Amino acid sequence: MGTGETALLLVRHPTGPSFDLRRLVDWWAAQPKMLLEVRHVLSAGECPPNSCGAVLALRGRRLEDIVFAEATQDMLWRLFHAMLDAVDLGHSVQMYPDFDPSLAWLSDDESTICTLLPLGGAIPREVDQVRVVAGAFYRLATGIELRQLTTGAPTLLSWSKFAGEDLSRVIDRCLASEQSKASITTLQGLNHAVGRVSAEETSSKDGPCDLRSTSPSTIGQGLDKVAGMHALKDLLRREVVDPVRNPEPYRKYGLSIPNGILLYGPPGCGKTYIARQLAEELGHYFVEIIPSELASPYVHQSVMKIRELFDAAAEQAPAVVFIDEFEALVPPRGELGGHQQHKAEEVNEFLAHLNGCAEKRIFVIAATNQPERIDPAVRRTGRLDKLIYVGPPDAEARREMLSFHLRGRPVADRLDLVALAESLEFYSASDIRFLVDEAARHALNMAQEINDESFRSAMARIQPSVTSETEAQYRSIEQRGF
Repeated sequence: MGTGETALLLVRHPTGPSFDLRRLVDWWAAQPKMLLEVRHVLSAGECPPNSCGAVLALRGRRLEDIVFAEATQDMLWRLFHAMLDAVDLGHSVQMYPDFDPSLAWLSDDESTICTLLPLGGAIPREVDQVRVVAGAFYRLATGIELRQLTTGAPTLLSWSKFAGEDLSRVIDRCLASEQSKASITTLQGLNHAVGRVSAEETSSKDGPCDLRSTSPSTIGQGLDKVAGMHALKDLLRREVVDPVRNPEPYRKYGLSIPNGILLYGPPGCGKTYIARQLAEELGHYFVEIIPSELASPYVHQSVMKIRELFDAAAEQAPAVVFIDEFEALVPPRGELGGHQQHKAEEVNEFLAHLNGCAEKRIFVIAATNQPERIDPAVRRTGRLDKLIYVGPPDAEARREMLSFHLRGRPVADRLDLVALAESLEFYSASDIRFLVDEAARHALNMAQEINDESFRSAMARIQPSVTSETEAQYRSIEQRGF
């Protein structure tokens, strides 16, 4: 089977009730339409015994026919991200892709992969999923089957000269022993290591993935992977990145290096994702927590956990400590009742560690939707020095988000993303993701491509989560600096 061919695929299966043809059909239907289209699913009478089949239209290039030994670094990064996208897609139908090169197709722009079949048997445990995708990539990039090796896998860079140190390091960590402190054992950890998030996080976090750029991601790009938002990125580079990376000119002029920043703004606008990309831009060790991870039913135990957090960051310095839902960790002490005095101790402990973070090469990034619910002592200069507003995405960012979320879906040629993006003022990053899904559902029900009508129908049901009044309230906080 080659590019643009229509093929009949027959799959043999064991007899018995355990085989579920519907799941296999769901697998084919879930693959990117730009690469695989189901023309006809064969009935039981059309198939040989113990088999099922379908007529499939395939496009793109089969992985088996591509020589990756001389592939550029950018192409290898695109390939790895496409494989991670395929893993996320498999999770949507509770299966895992089989990356056998004879069963997988790559789009012409090298950004999307489809696999004809899921991996046989039960879905692997998560650490094995990480090793499967890393091992499949290693095989494609080097031509070496890991199971044929009698010792550990040689570093990727020794066999793929264009892979680059960053990509090689990620693959090495995925294939390392589970007992190794440097090993990557979860899909979330793998996605963080390459500057992206998994599909599971996208549905539960503060819209982080929705601000990723549609250009190929490479470790070290950091803020470049945030779509649009140029004024915000320039501010972060000027006020945070430059002083932390190159402190000497600032010290020469008697200027202190910032201890940390507070990112605040409406929910769903990407504060968490921007914090991760800022940490990547700095190139520092990164620790991410939420206040519930520091909570304890025992008095003083949370204080000890805060101390351990900063001690660990100091050992790994230079380090970035990111705290989401920050208002829950440091509420105003003046509003705490007698039964909440242990919370005041936690705030005091946090303040003690926050002082002088710059000298310890620790940089704190905090994020909140409720800046007014934070103890005033935390917000003063010398602690969290910069208070930075993260609002709804601008028009350029909205257009890039629409393009990203529409990728691989049937889209009408006449759909004007520029005009559509202009009409979505006050829609947050997470709103836009949900809006695209609703537009796709409307198009599916109408048996048509996603078009202007699809989005008009979706916008009639989904209003922006940020209002002009909400925006004005946050802007007033920005102007008066609390």
